[in-house]
Amino acid sequence: MKVHSLFTSLQGEGRFQGYPSFFIRLYGCNLNCSYCDAVEAVKGGKYIDMTVKEIVKRVENAGIKDVCITGGEPLCQKEELVELVSKLSHSRITIETNGSLDISGIESENVFFSVDWKTPGSGSTEFNKKNLETLKSSKGWIKFVVSDGKDLEFIEKNLKDLTGTEVFVSPVFEKGSDFFDEVSDFTLKIGTLRFQLQLHKILNIE
Repeated sequence: MKVHSLFTSLQGEGRFQGYPSFFIRLYGCNLNCSYCDAVEAVKGGKYIDMTVKEIVKRVENAGIKDVCITGGEPLCQKEELVELVSKLSHSRITIETNGSLDISGIESENVFFSVDWKTPGSGSTEFNKKNLETLKSSKGWIKFVVSDGKDLEFIEKNLKDLTGTEVFVSPVFEKGSDFFDEVSDFTLKIGTLRFQLQLHKILNIE
């Protein structure tokens, strides 16, 4: 697999925010989002080739229950990803995906999907709506990263498709506290969403 980096940190986002986690950051992505905060895993060609067995060994040596597979876009290496997940059956796995590719075929009792639904501000609005159906029969949530009021309007327009799904709304961190307040007010108005700030950026950790 093309691996950009392996590291331990606190989970910064999603349902397991704050848990010590072992991160597997894979290299390569099919999108080019304007606010990408992991560009180094998308462009530049800096990665190492590792076998699934080698990655699993690193996870086992870390001795941490939570594993986050992120990128880049993990589903760009779906065949190997399926194998990796099958070898990590004793871990609680979160797969962070940009939402444009089909997540089906990786469902497992120990796998949770953090599925982005890209907003207009990202510049990459591809979304595979089949993923909403997969989430209803598996574990996971939708995450909207928002950068302006138009992105909030986009969420409101698509709420009808999100009934029964946990939904996080995360302001672009670099937008600052005034925008955080705007997103917080929006979350309170809607009533069914979950406001989130990126913990790792607050703490200035990886």
